[in-house]
Amino acid sequence: MKVDVKDRVKFVRWPAERSIREQCKARGHLCLLVVEHGAPPPEQLGLYEDWVRPPIVQEDLQARLRQLADRAVLKSKPVLDPAGILYFKESSVTLSLTQCEMLAPLVSRYGQITYRAELREILERSGSSSSSNALDLHVMRLRRRLQLVGLAVRNVWGRGFVLEPV
Repeated sequence: MKVDVKDRVKFVRWPAERSIREQCKARGHLCLLVVEHGAPPPEQLGLYEDWVRPPIVQEDLQARLRQLADRAVLKSKPVLDPAGILYFKESSVTLSLTQCEMLAPLVSRYGQITYRAELREILERSGSSSSSNALDLHVMRLRRRLQLVGLAVRNVWGRGFVLEPV
């Protein structure tokens, strides 16, 4: 049975229901602010909220709801965007190009093993040294960055690495 996106999003009148918005933010609920006529939209939005001004076309509403639902994935799984920013839960961290290239297979197989050979190939393609020591150094630097968002790269002895929450 497919769950409707509308069932996962709380509709909140803005600014009249400001306190409900704060409750949604505190609980990490998805929230669509319906900005009342003549009121300015909120100056800042949380990761799990968006706003519309009525009347809104049905297709536009559906697009906003889908976008909010896509953001909900960030609560359980890291997302690496093309600009080199890793998002996880309520946090984000900017990564170098090499770190992004190395992290991509770890993110795509979140919670599963990524083999050392694959990461060494990535280093080789980027023009960096692909020795075992060089790989370990890159992973060490990546671990430091990932701690900022609550993620860890766990070593799977003799095989590779697993990206997982701290």
